[in-house]
Amino acid sequence: MKRIAAMVLVCLVAACVAPPDQPAHFSRMGRFMGLIANCGCSDISTDKMIAEYRKALGERYSEKDVAAMEGYVKLGAGETWSNLPVICAEVCTQNCMVQSVVEPLGGRGMGAKACLVSERDLHLTDGAPVSSRDSGAN
Repeated sequence: MKRIAAMVLVCLVAACVAPPDQPAHFSRMGRFMGLIANCGCSDISTDKMIAEYRKALGERYSEKDVAAMEGYVKLGAGETWSNLPVICAEVCTQNCMVQSVVEPLGGRGMGAKACLVSERDLHLTDGAPVSSRDSGAN
């Protein structure tokens, strides 16, 4: 019985981990691209990223997902969370994934070989709102 339970547990864990070659969900990919520009990971401006993000996607997403992604690119490009320095440090250190976005846009490289922005490997910290104590308000 313990053996069966262990096998079921292994199967469940395996099902929860995205395969390494699965592109990041369009919402996460869009936010990532916006954050690359917002955080200064490259010389790509937020305006250029919003206007040209499609060039970085290849043919990995459906047209519907690509269209929906624009809002997430804009979201990432305009984030102002209190923990933005932490978010930016995380985004900019994902060198090969940043490279895969900025290279097709003609941006300054990260000195890394481009790699797939995969669901499994993309790490994005959630934003933390600025509290009234942080802003000095009473």
